[in-house]
Order: sequence, then C-alpha cells, then structure tokens
Amino acid sequence: MRVLFGSLHKRSLLALRGVIRRFFPQHDADEGFSREMRTALLETILFCAVAFGVRYWFDPYNPFGIEEQFPWLWLIPVLLAMRYGTAIGVVAVLFLIVTWFAAAKLGVGVDASDGKFPKVYFMGGLLLILVCGQFSDMWNAHIHRLRVLNGYMNERLGTLTKNHYMLRLSHDRLEQDLLGKPMTLRETLIRLRELTSHPSAEHLPGAQEFIQLLGQSFQLEIAGVFRATADGVFAAAPQGALGTPSPWNSNDPLVQYALEMRTLAHIQTNNISAESRDGSIYLVCAPLLTSGDRLVGMLTIEKLPFFALNDNALQQIAVFTGFYADGVLIGETVREVLDVVPACPQELALDLVRLHRIRARDGVESTLVALVFNKEGLALDIFELVQRQNRGVDITWHIDGTQRQALVTLLTLANSMAVEGYLNRIEDAIKRQFNADFISGGVVLHIEPVGLHPPGRTLQHLIQRCEL
Repeated sequence: MRVLFGSLHKRSLLALRGVIRRFFPQHDADEGFSREMRTALLETILFCAVAFGVRYWFDPYNPFGIEEQFPWLWLIPVLLAMRYGTAIGVVAVLFLIVTWFAAAKLGVGVDASDGKFPKVYFMGGLLLILVCGQFSDMWNAHIHRLRVLNGYMNERLGTLTKNHYMLRLSHDRLEQDLLGKPMTLRETLIRLRELTSHPSAEHLPGAQEFIQLLGQSFQLEIAGVFRATADGVFAAAPQGALGTPSPWNSNDPLVQYALEMRTLAHIQTNNISAESRDGSIYLVCAPLLTSGDRLVGMLTIEKLPFFALNDNALQQIAVFTGFYADGVLIGETVREVLDVVPACPQELALDLVRLHRIRARDGVESTLVALVFNKEGLALDIFELVQRQNRGVDITWHIDGTQRQALVTLLTLANSMAVEGYLNRIEDAIKRQFNADFISGGVVLHIEPVGLHPPGRTLQHLIQRCEL
C-alpha cells in the first residue's frame, strides 16, 4: 500500500508539473495566468464546491460518501479530468482533500475524532482521476498534432490554388499581351519571384516591378504599394509607385474596410456606404495577404480608366497581390537555405524550412531522400522510372552532375516507416520492370532526417554525400 501511494504521489507531482508547462510557457511567464488557465481553475473550484454543497445538503453527516456503495462526489473531478486532462483533475483532487481537512477542522460533516485520514478513499479517487486524465491528455495531444498537420496542408493548398489560377490567367492573356509588352506574363512573374528570393535591403523587394506589371496589365495611371510592418503599421511613402500617389492615409474608409475584411475593396463594393465611397480618395484597395493570412502591405489605386474597373480585372488584381505577397514571404523564408545551397528550387527550400519548424516545434518527422544514378546503362532507365513513381505530394529536385545525377525527394510528414514504404515501392517497381534492385541497378541511396540540423546545412550535407 505504501509503494502504491508513493507511486500515485509521484504521478500527481508530474501532473502538477504538466500544469506549469501547459499554462505557464517560458515566453508568457511574465503575463500571469492565461485565459484558459483561469477558466479551468474557476470551473474546477466552482463545480467541486457546488458538488460538495449538494452532497452536504443531501447528507450533512457524510457529505463525502465515504461509507456509501458509490462515491458520487468523484463524478465532478472525473468530468473535469476528461475535459481538461490530468493536471486539472489533480487540482480537483487537491481541492477535495483541502475541503476534507477544512471540514474536519470545523467539524462539519466529518468525524475526525480518531484523527485518521481516509487514505484509501482519496487514493482510489486519485487513481481514477489519473486514468481518466491520461486518456484525455493522449487525445488532446493527438488532436493538436492533427491541427498542426491540417494547418500545413491548408497552407500548401492555398499556395497551389493561387499558382493554378495564375497559370490559367497567363495562358489566357499571353496572346493578348505578347505584342504590347517587352516580356510575357510568365517571364515577368519569374522575374518577380527571383527578386523576392534574393537578399535585398527593401522590405518589399521588386515592388516597383510589381506595380509596373499591374500598370501594363490593367492600365493603371496612379497607384502605389505601401509596406506594412509586423505590427500592421504602414509606411507613409509608397515603396513602388505609378504616377504620384497620395501619402498613406489610415483613416480612409476604403482602407479601413479592406483591412477589417482582409479582402480587396473598391468603390463599387455593396457593403460600403455611399458616404464612405465619397470620402475615399482611392478607387481600389487590395491588401497584400499571403496564403497564411499574413499582411505585408497594401496596393492602392487612385486613377484608372473607367472601363478597366470590372469584376474580371478586380479578381485578377486580388490574385496578383496574393501571388506577390507569397513571393515576399517565400523570399524571407527560403534565404536561409538559398544562402547555403543557391541552386535549390524555391518550392523545395520553402517546404524544407516549414517542415524543419514543424519538427522542432511539434516533433512531426519529415525526411530527405537522395537517389544517385550513373549516366550510363541500366541506371538511366531506372532514373526515368523513379521519376514517374514520385507522388504529387512529394517535392523533387533533379541534380545533374558530371558523371552521375541525383534525384532529391522531400518526403513531407514521413517518419522512418513511411520512408521504408516509399523505398520498397520504388524497388518493387524496379524489380517488375528490370528484374533488378538498387544495388544491381547501380543506384546509391542516401537518407537525411529533417529537423536535426538547420535546413540549409541538412540539404548541403545530403548533396555532399551524393558526391556528384
């Protein structure tokens, strides 16, 4: 019995430590109780006190139900443990223990004349709370992991959606703009992507080229691009401009509506009143929002031809601004990889940084796999087969060396078992097609886990191991 009680005591201390880690993170230590912590503690104290009061009203001589067939008082701590986890459940148990000692001291419903504390009663209740709390903690951790994965997938989906729409627009407008522009739409977008991916002293790299692209596409006459800080404060002067735009005016009704709704706003927007339309100096205000809903700036248009203000043009402006904002965010994110491996594709560098942060923050694994092929014989055919076997969710990079070539694949959210399944699937395809395996086909395999070292160093080390 003493060993069991000691084990439960140790488990309760660990649970209390979990309270501190969950509700008092290091960066919030000076801010006091969080809202979630205050709510949970208030509910715990209130429900336990009400439960004890109801029990005392029904049976004032035995409110804890120690001698009854079922301890009804423990239902409230069980529900709290199932709702908030082990930590709050242990707090509820401690509250009942303190209530017992207080009742014994006051002589209210507790006979403490023999001086014995009901260890078995509270030990059994604590054990029940720990079991229920552990169940809740496991599911809360599982739900948190799923939210992290869903957040990553939603961000990827938003980026892919914008890229696909831009591809359709580029094909629709290529024939119209080919004669009137020095560069095609696709070439201009590639140029903007290059400007945002390389180091620059500007907060919005390529802003002037971006506003010029919009001016050519939509016949803008007076427009400006204003940068925004992380706190949502805008610069007074535009970083890119066409004509002579007015200084930044945060009190403009169209600007306020666009920032509040986080969407493009124009003078024909139905939800804007006539007074707000008349009081605005702008025709269009488009926030520069990334796929992750981060605000990096604002596009303001003061003058353009009347026939150019149509639904199709406004929709394209919204997509252009989102594409440019993603480029700014990508440029800031991938520089730590491109500084080490300049030839790395932007998409691979961006996802490598994202997955590195997910591994460091939430422990979700991802892996880099490199398959090195000779440039002669059977290895060439195997290389083409492996390229066709890659899944759409995985990001690949073909590195062409002097005597050998490598195919680097980023397996997103893949642990060691997923990597083994990926390699087995490829090797099975090689066996079916060529009756060979990695060794007999001259394929060299290298695996590098993501998150153990900085992303640029991880990719650089993998490429060095390939010995191209």
